Amino acid sequence: MIVVAGHLTINPEHRDAAIEAIRTCVAATRAEEGNVDYRYSADIDDPDRLNLVELWESEEAMNSHMATPHLAAFLEAVGAWVGGSVEIVRYDVSGSSKLF
Repeated sequence: MIVVAGHLTINPEHRDAAIEAIRTCVAATRAEEGNVDYRYSADIDDPDRLNLVELWESEEAMNSHMATPHLAAFLEAVGAWVGGSVEIVRYDVSGSSKLF
């Protein structure tokens, strides 16, 4: 399994537009084969920071996602809205277990 986690810091003037673009991208991504989960969420300490968590079944599924038109459109749009740090990290996971 592949886990992608990170954040985008959005310029507050563009937050509403960014949220709408994220909603569109999330809906399309969740329908993709091999996507286990795909979420953006507001950070409780910083309203301009949006956290991201993605779960993918395989390298192939994630690579297919990276080539989709909806992701390309989102990345093009969001680039103009970034107002601070961006960090997105990929983790290759060999196993997991439920904590709670």
